Amino acid sequence: MLEQLIEAYIDAYNRKDVPAMLAVLHDEIRFENVSNTGGTMTLAGKNAFGEQAAQVVSLFSVRRQEIVAQIITDDRAAVEINYSAVVAQDLPNGWKANQQIELRGVSIFECNDGKISRISDYS
Repeated sequence: MLEQLIEAYIDAYNRKDVPAMLAVLHDEIRFENVSNTGGTMTLAGKNAFGEQAAQVVSLFSVRRQEIVAQIITDDRAAVEINYSAVVAQDLPNGWKANQQIELRGVSIFECNDGKISRISDYS
């Protein structure tokens, strides 16, 4: 079940379809993004996640997560991900419009009540 939830989430992410992303998330989703260059962002709850996701969608003209490898148990998964994107506009972090971004990272997913209840992204 978790594998299908992760695939649905990543597919929606790649299509920039925020409602479809939210559809597989638990109401009490915990989201954390830890970057080796920009610190940590933490969100709690589906509303906060949805607001952030809607804001970020316009920052990239194209974005794609690709699963490289994954280890899945009943309710937890560690997923190695290649991330690529094209920046849509100049950003405060120094990225410029049309710049290609390529990152490698790991995402930890947890499942509760048939929905994704935690996503922790490390890049």
